[in-house]
Amino acid sequence: MKCYGDLLMEKEKYKEATYAYIQATKYASEDEKLFYKLGVGYSRINEFPLAKKCFEKTVEINSNNYNAYYRLGQIALLYRDIELAEKNFLQSMYGETEGKSYLQLAKIYLIKNDKSKAIMFINRAIGYDYNYYEIALNEPIFIPITNQIVKPEKDSEPSTNESAEEKSISEYLDNTYDLTKILNEKESKKK
Repeated sequence: MKCYGDLLMEKEKYKEATYAYIQATKYASEDEKLFYKLGVGYSRINEFPLAKKCFEKTVEINSNNYNAYYRLGQIALLYRDIELAEKNFLQSMYGETEGKSYLQLAKIYLIKNDKSKAIMFINRAIGYDYNYYEIALNEPIFIPITNQIVKPEKDSEPSTNESAEEKSISEYLDNTYDLTKILNEKESKKK
């Protein structure tokens, strides 16, 4: 059943949705879905420390909420905390976040210069969803291991069954990470 916050999120009124979710959590203080949605709302308005607290509360209530672990991994990446990102992506390797988690872990292991683990995880991602093969070929981070990425034998249906809402927030956080990375690199060059 949708609540008022859900309707506001659909209309991309994220600040208002966040307020609605805050009010709802006062009456349902152990509702993991409300805290997760509140975390998504905070993410959409770039309040990442508050989003992190909400996702942490989500997994405190339900340690099997793999989407919340995935979001925690994405937020850790925003703050360049590779170790924490790795820990959270390892926790999120189930259900609809499994393939995405493998992809993120492959990137992390390339950053850590552990090519063998990076190869293992990118190949797992491709085994999970053949679309990750094209991603791996097109993302510069994978250049050092491109020749060790296994091409899928045939195009089959992707294993992902991620909702449009989950895809949207994933893309938003990934794009935010890419933007902060570019801005940090520009700042470093100035210095």
